[in-house]
Amino acid sequence: MSELLTDLLPIAGAGGWTAAQLLGFCGTLGGMLWPFFRSRAGMLLVQLVPCLCFSLHFAMVGAQTGAALNGLAALQVLAALAIGTRPAFRIVYLLILPVIAAVMAVTWTGLPSAFAAAGMALISLARYQTRVALFRGTMLLALPCWFVHNSLVGSLPAMISDLTGIAVNAWMLLRGNGVAPSSATPPPIRMPIPMSPGAGEGKPS
Repeated sequence: MSELLTDLLPIAGAGGWTAAQLLGFCGTLGGMLWPFFRSRAGMLLVQLVPCLCFSLHFAMVGAQTGAALNGLAALQVLAALAIGTRPAFRIVYLLILPVIAAVMAVTWTGLPSAFAAAGMALISLARYQTRVALFRGTMLLALPCWFVHNSLVGSLPAMISDLTGIAVNAWMLLRGNGVAPSSATPPPIRMPIPMSPGAGEGKPS
């Protein structure tokens, strides 16, 4: 990673960002923003940005497995969005999974492909969840796999995106699960009202 920073900083100082780097940092922006959304649909919609940007970015830097899997991920996001409203789309979503395995086999380059496939498999499991907490929790397992892939192929924008996603999702999970201090006021305790003597006696006829 230090060699990557050494290569990138002079380019940045000279204003000579390449198209691949610009696309990568556009993906980084989307990757940094989506964890802040509270709804599953909102997170998925914003995830389309890094999927498309990183697909082009990885293709330009020669990371073919990452490029192909991010392209498939964009289609997967669209299918995952429909799962929340139309359960029949679960079949469409699941049909994408064998394609992911085939893409990994065709574009195999060793460890980068293995970590990209592992990350994609876990992200696929995350997007299948309809509960936000499960979605975030599974993403926390997936993002470190992508971080390893991105460090192996030398993509600084993707590494920044992964680290941000890990940090924000962990914070949101802790905050949402009540581990962080809660400001909610406990409900008042209702005391039983004593009955007056004879209240339960019937009226004499």
